[in-house]
Amino acid sequence: MHINWIVFGVLAAIFLLLFIFCCLRARRCRRAKCRVRRRSDKEKLHDINHALEPFGFAYDLRRDIVYSLKDAWQRQFGYGKVYDEMAPVMNMVIHSEPIYFEYGDRRWMIELWKGQYGITTGAEVGIYVEKERDDGKDPEDVFYECVSDEEELPISMILYKNGKRLFQRDRRHWWLTGFALGEFSWPGELMLEVSINFPDFEMMESFLEGCYYAGYQPEDFRLWYKRVCFRLYQPKTRQPSKYGRIFGRWIQWQNRHNCRIYQRVTKDFIRTIDKLDYLMQAYPRIFGIIMKTGRIAWGKKKHGSDRKKTK
Repeated sequence: MHINWIVFGVLAAIFLLLFIFCCLRARRCRRAKCRVRRRSDKEKLHDINHALEPFGFAYDLRRDIVYSLKDAWQRQFGYGKVYDEMAPVMNMVIHSEPIYFEYGDRRWMIELWKGQYGITTGAEVGIYVEKERDDGKDPEDVFYECVSDEEELPISMILYKNGKRLFQRDRRHWWLTGFALGEFSWPGELMLEVSINFPDFEMMESFLEGCYYAGYQPEDFRLWYKRVCFRLYQPKTRQPSKYGRIFGRWIQWQNRHNCRIYQRVTKDFIRTIDKLDYLMQAYPRIFGIIMKTGRIAWGKKKHGSDRKKTK
């Protein structure tokens, strides 16, 4: 009888603690919702971008996307095939389309990406160049560095999902990106339309030759003076196969699950800026999910490891 009372007392204490925890959680959420409704967009945007800036990203309220900063620290690092091969480890299930060509006695790579980046659906266009000429390596085995300010190109991109436009961006850049938060997609549902303005006809023709070598046909392009416009739906180049389809589907299950958590927890708000502001205050751990998946997570881990090496 004495043991029964002890067990009953322990269970009662556990339920009491759970009740108190739930009450405190509910109170914290109510207060967070009130703060979100009171705060101005300027305050919210400042805090969100302050949290994203160390990762090299920011939030665009007008376009409702997360994007990479032009002066992001990632510019100190180049890009190589190994990054595409390791993409699933960072919860990225994406299509990649590297185009290799020669211009100015150097080898260049302009690469396109589209797909699921953690709990975001997004796309990227990056411009890279070989630092030192090495004819002994195949173009895809070269580790490229990011182009300088003078070598940036005017880029425009539109990302569609099942025929519906998700977002559009255009700017002179070295790494033009856009990520729609909370949107889940399979890469095959997306189509990326890209246009690039080249400084002269020689570079444009070299790029087109690289596209033809990758598998594109002349009818795949629209040309206006020194501007090239084309679409990425199904990649022409061979996709990295370091991880199999089963692992990719497992990663996509996680991404879909995390997207649902994000939408369920923030269901009281319509705008992304309000959702993010609410998560930062009421559910910092869920906000951390955003920081631990996709291209943002890759940046965090690589930047963190580099800082450790330089200390």
